[in-house]
Amino acid sequence: MRIEVVPSLAEPVGALWKKLQVQEKGHFFVSSPLSASPLPIYQWVVKYADAFTGWDRFRFVLMDEMVDRSKPPFTYIPITDAASYEGFAQKHFLYPLQKKTGITIKVLKPHPQYLETYSKPIDLLILALGVHGNYANVMPGTKENTGWHVAHLTSEFRETHTDSTSQSYPGVHFREYGMSLGPQQVLSSKNVVVIASGEKKHHMAKQLLSYDSFDPDFPLSIVCHPKVSEKTTIFITDDVGIDGVH
Repeated sequence: MRIEVVPSLAEPVGALWKKLQVQEKGHFFVSSPLSASPLPIYQWVVKYADAFTGWDRFRFVLMDEMVDRSKPPFTYIPITDAASYEGFAQKHFLYPLQKKTGITIKVLKPHPQYLETYSKPIDLLILALGVHGNYANVMPGTKENTGWHVAHLTSEFRETHTDSTSQSYPGVHFREYGMSLGPQQVLSSKNVVVIASGEKKHHMAKQLLSYDSFDPDFPLSIVCHPKVSEKTTIFITDDVGIDGVH
């Protein structure tokens, strides 16, 4: 596992993304968070999109989304709903990217009624450090053998994203349940990036770096799993305040 402390997430993560996309000769599958954390990365990628190659081969894999009910058959909320993760992706990344490149970006997501059978690969998986070590809609207590699934989202998770001070979904009505990839998708991804920024992430980032194996109660510790650690890079911004890390 490589750990880098950086002034900003934008260029380091964007440059790695560009390198991997240029190297890939077939379809390049990327899955990335849909919250405020990766916005500087998306802005960098759009700004320098002309320096990338292979946008016609690029595929955006939606790692999570809101669902309208707690039991099957599950349905996704409309993309026009302010709580839609896919709507967030289109607004803040995919539409600007399409405008810059002239290429319609293809979004892939599992059918909500057949989550267990979805098997698209992920070449670059970006994960943001969230509440109690969550990532995507993966909540504490999620077991290692979990793949694509529907999770019951904790109230703290929902409040963090929708609080009036949030830069992600301020004042939006989040549902109690959401689709998400799981630890199995982290284990099978070719390249994994973890991002953490802001002084509020200090204690969680410190806790993440304390693990040497997977603890389901801190979901992002899956990157410490032997099958993942060697293909993982953790980018932490200066303002997180983690000392002694280079």
